[in-house]
Amino acid sequence: MAKDLDPITRDLLRQEGLLGGVDRVPTPKDMPASAAFGLPNLQIYKDSSLAPGAGYVLTPNERTKAEQFPKVHRQTPAIFLEPNLTADKAGIAHEAEHLLARAQLGRPSEINTLFDSMADDPKQGRALRSRFVQDAAKAYPYLKEKYGLDSMYFQPEMLKYQGSTAPNLAYEMMADLVGIEAKTGTDITKDPYLRKNLFKDRETREIFNALTGLRQTRLDAKDLPPHTRQKETGAGFFSDVMEKLKSKDFGKKAGGSVDKPLPGGNKLI
Repeated sequence: MAKDLDPITRDLLRQEGLLGGVDRVPTPKDMPASAAFGLPNLQIYKDSSLAPGAGYVLTPNERTKAEQFPKVHRQTPAIFLEPNLTADKAGIAHEAEHLLARAQLGRPSEINTLFDSMADDPKQGRALRSRFVQDAAKAYPYLKEKYGLDSMYFQPEMLKYQGSTAPNLAYEMMADLVGIEAKTGTDITKDPYLRKNLFKDRETREIFNALTGLRQTRLDAKDLPPHTRQKETGAGFFSDVMEKLKSKDFGKKAGGSVDKPLPGGNKLI
């Protein structure tokens, strides 16, 4: 049942004809840190209309009344997955990235705008983001072989289809990369191949780290504001965050869109 969802999310489901096809399910015990700590009130739903492995989050669109949009921060943090719930830890981490961005920025895709603004030269920010997307697509065969990544966003055909708007795939690619980190427990920016071919400069690594994972939120008042670029340290972002989590007493708690829709009208995850 969708009765636990907020009015905006229910209205968005109704617009898509999905309201009657979603049911809440128990939150998995093995959650990625970004979801378990960054989204403590997270709700998981299954959507009978989705294909195996698919999922999404909902954000107000052009059909939502303008006066409702500022209330996006009041939306229930909810992830919608396909009925057999085959999405693994990486899939949930991907959707959690979008929810964390939505909470701070209104729309998950605003990560792209922040990416540009964080460049050493903001005037060249979009060019840097474009290079990141192109490099990520070139690294896709490696990501698929080494980490089992299966993502439409990295495919050359998708970049060709998006054309001049291909740089806007960055926030989806970043969410996929965070999914790999969640699934493997490693810092993706320290992978030797990716260090050479994708995260090949401090600027890109610092921006990626500032815009992903628990750096999208605050765990307590002493933390930096969300989405704050920090100078790279020897320990690495992932190690720093895990150490920070270990030092806290949390108890025992538990798609945005690109510019062009996908062929066939599939939902974006």
